[in-house]
Amino acid sequence: MRIAYRLGAPAVALAVLAGALPARAETAETAGKVRTVVSLTFDDGDATHVAAARLLERRGMRGTFYVNSATAGRAGKLTRKQVVALARAGHEVGGHTLTHVRLDELTRAEQRGQICDDRRRLLAWGLRPVTLAYPFGAVDAQAKKVARGCGYDAARTVGGLRQWSCSGCPETEPRRPRDRYGIRTPGSVREDTSLRQLRQLVLNAERAGGGVLPLVFHRVCDDCGLYSVPPKVLDGFLAWLAARERRGTVVMTLRDAVGARG
Repeated sequence: MRIAYRLGAPAVALAVLAGALPARAETAETAGKVRTVVSLTFDDGDATHVAAARLLERRGMRGTFYVNSATAGRAGKLTRKQVVALARAGHEVGGHTLTHVRLDELTRAEQRGQICDDRRRLLAWGLRPVTLAYPFGAVDAQAKKVARGCGYDAARTVGGLRQWSCSGCPETEPRRPRDRYGIRTPGSVREDTSLRQLRQLVLNAERAGGGVLPLVFHRVCDDCGLYSVPPKVLDGFLAWLAARERRGTVVMTLRDAVGARG
């Protein structure tokens, strides 16, 4: 799953940061047979995401990193410099509100402050955030309207797709989601989520005919909390995913998977 860039490294970095190039493109070899798109999304701007990005890059993959701009630089969080570096490396950086709040508990004015001010700050850093992730997956109809009004072209929640706890849910989202401001996922990956279970989510998506499968990760470290994944498990999953390309399964940022623009 490696992308053959024809531009020099500095030119590619500037083009990706400006949004002129997709972070993960369908190659000529795979464009005609892509059926399943896996989007690896990482929430909360955790400092461990630097190492996660390196794991992806070794496989020629790019992820989507959702950052709370007001907490950048705090203990255990990505710094502004690191966030910008992720974008320059071809990863997607999206909004996650200023301070990681439950949007469904806020007034409309408070929602605008959390969503719009966060996006404006990311724009001021030279980024182009076009997708949003609702903290805790908590969203209501009003928050969706605010997200659109703030300039986002799509937004991701948590839950709604098939998982071991939701066997009756659909396996994937369509490439053009019916609700662009309520893109569904399986539940968040947790410390007890096994490599076998991660693989099964993808196999279920493939057997259902494909589509977009966004996966939600938080911290990437050993024994560091409920919402974490060991680096060894993540790397093993990436290695397995890399071998699925010949079967029509590829990894893309959520922005590219759903065609988000902004």
